Amino acid sequence: MKIVAALALLLASFQDPPKEPPLDPAVQKVCDMIRSRCTALVSQATGSKVKFEEAVALAGKLEETIVEESAKKLGLTPDEVKDAWKKRDRKPRKVAYGDGSWIPSGGQDGGLDSQVKGTPVPDSTDLVGGGPSILTRRKPPPPSEPVPMGKPLKTREEWWATATTGERAAFVEGEFVRKASFVEKKEESKKCPTCNGKGTLNVKRGGLGLTILCNRCHGTKEDLIVVYE
Repeated sequence: MKIVAALALLLASFQDPPKEPPLDPAVQKVCDMIRSRCTALVSQATGSKVKFEEAVALAGKLEETIVEESAKKLGLTPDEVKDAWKKRDRKPRKVAYGDGSWIPSGGQDGGLDSQVKGTPVPDSTDLVGGGPSILTRRKPPPPSEPVPMGKPLKTREEWWATATTGERAAFVEGEFVRKASFVEKKEESKKCPTCNGKGTLNVKRGGLGLTILCNRCHGTKEDLIVVYE
């Protein structure tokens, strides 16, 4: 009997796990509509003529707009749409902000990547070559006044203007998710690949060594990732 019981347990372990019961067709219809409207509205918010501030404003209203439009198209009330969405089939989705992560993470918006001023080291003063003759040389110029050594970082608007359609869409979707109340979400991060999570880079400019803010993460050190369902 023990052998039979053991074999029964072994056979049971090879069986497929019980499947989740299918969603109620009415609930499935609401879920499909919400996901469809989300895709369409994100696309609208990333058009070539949409400015950065407009996109942020649209992302903030996306949840309300999705619910209202879904309710109207399905002949339901917004509350009925929300109640059906609570019963949805969970499909985890990951959105990576990429090199736009510094914007929601509070990185430096524009300005210079370093506030240091310095006197660049002049190039060789040779006229002909490196020979010892005084005829081939001139007196070095007097030291110049210290100048800013930093270079401009992108502003949010400049990043948006140069971002690809995919990068814009990820940004808008991420902002929608972070502000939405009708999805479950969590935030993850990974080291900025340019500065390896340091937030700064060591460079040489004008012959001088300099520590600057990373021009990819703007000092925030990490890429932001949002996972939601």
